[in-house]
Amino acid sequence: MKRTFIILCAMLGLSASAFAADKEAIKDHLENHFQLYGFIRNYFAFDTRESKAGTADLFYWVPLDEDINAEGKDLNANMSFRFLSLTSRLGVNVKGYTIAGLEFGAKIEADFYAGLSGSTGTATFRMRQAYMTMTKNALGRNGRQSSVLKVGQAWHPIGADMPDIYSLETGAPFGPFSRTPMVLNDYDFGNGMSLAAGMMWQMQYTSSGPDGSSADYMKYGLLPELYIGLSYKKGAFLGRVGYDFLSIKPRKTDDARMNASMGFVYLQYKKNLFTAKAKSTFGQAGEHLGLMSGYLEYSENGKTAYEALLSSSSWLSLSYGKKFVGSLFLGYNQNFGTPNERTWKALYFNKNTGIGHTLKAEELAGKTVQNKMFRIEPEFTYNLGKFTVGIEYMLTAAQYGSFGHGDDISSVDLAGKKGLAMGKLHWVMNHRVQAMVKFNF
Repeated sequence: MKRTFIILCAMLGLSASAFAADKEAIKDHLENHFQLYGFIRNYFAFDTRESKAGTADLFYWVPLDEDINAEGKDLNANMSFRFLSLTSRLGVNVKGYTIAGLEFGAKIEADFYAGLSGSTGTATFRMRQAYMTMTKNALGRNGRQSSVLKVGQAWHPIGADMPDIYSLETGAPFGPFSRTPMVLNDYDFGNGMSLAAGMMWQMQYTSSGPDGSSADYMKYGLLPELYIGLSYKKGAFLGRVGYDFLSIKPRKTDDARMNASMGFVYLQYKKNLFTAKAKSTFGQAGEHLGLMSGYLEYSENGKTAYEALLSSSSWLSLSYGKKFVGSLFLGYNQNFGTPNERTWKALYFNKNTGIGHTLKAEELAGKTVQNKMFRIEPEFTYNLGKFTVGIEYMLTAAQYGSFGHGDDISSVDLAGKKGLAMGKLHWVMNHRVQAMVKFNF
């Protein structure tokens, strides 16, 4: 009996030791391979005007044009205020797995804004990013070289570089904004130069078309979006140029395609507490990237044809400080209409301007078209460890005007026009004051 008791105690001791060893191994594995991160973020936003905005009005686009009733009152001149925490975030970074000389990593990230209708509803957990990486390192004539393959949902490479501001739209619609499924390879030559090339598909951020905003235009078009970009980094300077090509089929019963190209330049300088960033895009049909653009559908020789609208969007971001940080954002957008002059008897697809998805040119009588817009956005933040509080003022102004020279579009000779506002040009402005309280972990 005594011997049995001794054996049982020994077995329990060994089990406890094994459990402790397993516990330490699990703890070591989690610490070396997994990093949990996130934040609780609260926004307080006040606006002086009705606007086109998403994510319960926190993701700001553009002020809506005047809507004058019979009494001469502008129905869009309404003030509003909201307070929400739905952009709080949770994510996991995975790293440190090496197999056959390849380093594997991953990221999965989510927040809560899905599920809202307008400014009401229950926020639900939704995926922001979910991708894996595979890295191959080598030594070349210029030192360490690497090739990184990224597969999954991640920031679109043309929109990954963002200004130093805390507002939710982070520069949109003056800068591209999109997270999308992709296969992207980034090769670092080891001398400050790197080349990225990849294919993207649409999911959340989609093109406009006959059925509204949808990923089906790419799905039935069969072709992914293509990207190639070159980067150079030396000391405090980073420069990047890139080219993006999109080809979709807006109507699956018709073989006609809408093709669009876009290029961009990004410059960055960081020195001590000062950071300057600037980005400019120039191209066609960037509405799937959150830009103020779109395309036309028209009939040519009895066949359906498409032509993308041309636009340019640029921003400049300046910031200084670490504990007390002052920042300034300046943005400007210019629409150039269609590259070719034509008679505008077409469907107009543009989901971001607030004038509708599928308006016929003849239906634009009495409505307005946006030509250009700008934004001035100073902000101030205070950082206390993982706690941040900030206040910002955002002035966004848009120029609207009549399609053609008057309200009666049937009396306007549209031949030779490029689809820009021609008459009754005027500006509307929204003043937004937004505060943020954030705790990182």
